[in-house]
Amino acid sequence: MDRPKLRAEGIISNADRTKFLVQCDLEESFYRLPGGSIEFGESASDSIVRELLEEYDLQVNVGELVCINETVFEYNGKTNHHCTLIHRCFVHMTENKEIFIHKELPKEVKLVWRTTDQLQQKPISPEGILDIMTSKTDRIAHISV
Repeated sequence: MDRPKLRAEGIISNADRTKFLVQCDLEESFYRLPGGSIEFGESASDSIVRELLEEYDLQVNVGELVCINETVFEYNGKTNHHCTLIHRCFVHMTENKEIFIHKELPKEVKLVWRTTDQLQQKPISPEGILDIMTSKTDRIAHISV
């Protein structure tokens, strides 16, 4: 029997929540939040820290939980079921770096800083997350698609 995959992702923004660090393919045909699968015995916060460090050499502090996303979707002919815990995150940066290339998939995936207006121009996953990203209040939201 297949089981849902438990994931953790981070909303990384500037202080006034007008620019966000999002993951995309090299063509920027879509945007999504950075993160990955939670390993057995690992907290969602620790997973976000580990994934961003492993994939981008990016250090983050993980803040409060702001969203739980449940989604069932088809990909490559297979039905997938993800349950994702989404936290606010704060990045440690000593330089104004705009693009971070994925260490394991450098020809496929990157992180980029994008404004709210830019994010509205392309699909962003999960659907409905942009309103939560830009919200000035942090109440826990639930997205089920």
